[in-house]
Amino acid sequence: MNDIEKKVLEFLASGMVYSDGAIMKNLGLDSAELEEIYVSLTAQGYLESYEEFLKKNPDYEKGEEEHSCGGCSSKGSCSSGGCSNGGCSSGGCSSKDEDIDYSKIKVLTEKAFTFTY
Repeated sequence: MNDIEKKVLEFLASGMVYSDGAIMKNLGLDSAELEEIYVSLTAQGYLESYEEFLKKNPDYEKGEEEHSCGGCSSKGSCSSGGCSNGGCSSGGCSSKDEDIDYSKIKVLTEKAFTFTY
C-alpha cells in the first residue's frame, strides 16, 4: 500500500462521513486517481461494496427496516407514532429502498480497522 492509499484509508476510517469531493479536495486528488485508489483498496481487502457487506451480514438490512418509519397513511403523511427521528421527510415518507442507488457505497472491512488502529 502506498502513502496516498494509506491517507485515503485513514481519512475513511476517521469515523466521519465524507463525499468523494471532500476526499479529493483534502488530499489533492482527481476523480480518476480516487477511483484507482478505491479499486486498489478493494482488491487488497480494505473496502467492499455495500452489496458484498449485506451478503456477509444479512441481518443488518432487517434491523434497519425495524427502525424506519412505521408506515404512511393513504394521504402520504407519516403514521402517528411510527416514525423515528428523520425517518420521514416533511412531505411524507422517505423514498423506498429500491429508489436508492447503493452501488457506489464503499464499506470499510475489519481489515481496514485493524490496519489503521
